[in-house]
Amino acid sequence: MPVLLIVDDEMLIADGLHELLEQEFDERLQVLCCYSAAEALEIAHEFCIDLLLTDINMPDTSGLELHSRMIKLWPQCRVIYLTGYSDFEYARTALDQHAFAYVLKGEGDDCLVNTIERALENFPKKTQKSPSAESESNTPEWINNLHTYIHTHLNSDLSLNTLADFCHFHPVYLSHIYKEITGTTLSDTINQARKQAAETLLMNGHMTVLEVSRAMGFATDNYFCRWFRKQTGMSPHSYRKQHIKERS
Repeated sequence: MPVLLIVDDEMLIADGLHELLEQEFDERLQVLCCYSAAEALEIAHEFCIDLLLTDINMPDTSGLELHSRMIKLWPQCRVIYLTGYSDFEYARTALDQHAFAYVLKGEGDDCLVNTIERALENFPKKTQKSPSAESESNTPEWINNLHTYIHTHLNSDLSLNTLADFCHFHPVYLSHIYKEITGTTLSDTINQARKQAAETLLMNGHMTVLEVSRAMGFATDNYFCRWFRKQTGMSPHSYRKQHIKERS
């Protein structure tokens, strides 16, 4: 599936475009989003970027400079500039760099969607995996290490950022490549690990529900009880009672 990367330093605009384009191109595009050229280049070292939708006027590194550097990484990338600037010099520079299109922010969603549709015409159905993704697909040892980390830190912060730091990956890349390789999401894996551990502790009967909730990393036992019911269809007390009865 082709990858579209949205880059805009205005977070509300970037997030809005992300939501819009995910809905419009569901099952046709993998839509990623970030808020600076520096972050975009990090992502570009992990993903094959097929389409780049970028603002021109951004702090530190402009969209024009990002375009130039992105093409060196992924020569096939098609670049669409999205900007509030109607200045001819910007447009001329963009076209000189062989940008695919130049869209003003005020032109509306339909104009942008139609431009991306045109960019997708005659697009290869299969795109090359990035070198990192290809390497990780063939070397899943890091996933085993990640699973070990999760199972030994169930009472700790297991946020995406924490796990990405552990793996030395960008969070967006980790989320994507983990699901691609395992077929499940990280949050589902964490929930399953905590569920199995909580069930074991409850069946052993040596810990209170509050103690089990702390061992699973929950701030309150009420939150743990709601989570456990969602995972199993039973409250922790009912689960313990049922399994004690079955064993007797």
